[in-house]
Amino acid sequence: MSKSLIVKQSIRIDAPVTRVWEILTKPEYIRQWGSLPEDFGDYEISPATVIEYPESRLSVAQFELNKTLGYALYMPIWEEEVHNVGYTYKLSVDDDGHTWLTTEIGDFAILVSGDKHYDESMRFSEMASHKIKTLAEKKAVLL
Repeated sequence: MSKSLIVKQSIRIDAPVTRVWEILTKPEYIRQWGSLPEDFGDYEISPATVIEYPESRLSVAQFELNKTLGYALYMPIWEEEVHNVGYTYKLSVDDDGHTWLTTEIGDFAILVSGDKHYDESMRFSEMASHKIKTLAEKKAVLL
C-alpha cells in the first residue's frame, strides 16, 4: 500500500458534546445528515447496532459515550477482502470549551476503486459534518 486514502476533517460545533452525541446516535437526526434503511426503526445507536442496507452493512465497532462512535463497513461487491474500512466520529472539547467533531472515513487505499470511494466519502464528510453542526447548534423553539 503506497498511500493512505482516509478522509479526515474536523469542525467546531457551538454546542455541548452531549448534544452532538444525540445528533450522531438518534435516528431522527441521523436521517437528516445521513441515511438509514426505512425499516431501521427509532432505536438509538448502541454498541450492538448493525445497520443493514441493500448493498452494505455498518456494524458499530467503537462506542465510547460522548467521545467516539465508529462503524465497520462491509460491502459484498468489493472484490478485495476488506476489514479495515469504516466511519469514525470523534468528539472532543478544547481548552476554550469548544466542541470539535472529527470525522474519519476509510482507508480506501486497498481497493482497486479506492480513489473513487475516497472522493465520494470526502463529499459525504463535508455535507454530513456541516449538517450535524447545524442540527446541534439549532436552538429549541419553546411554544
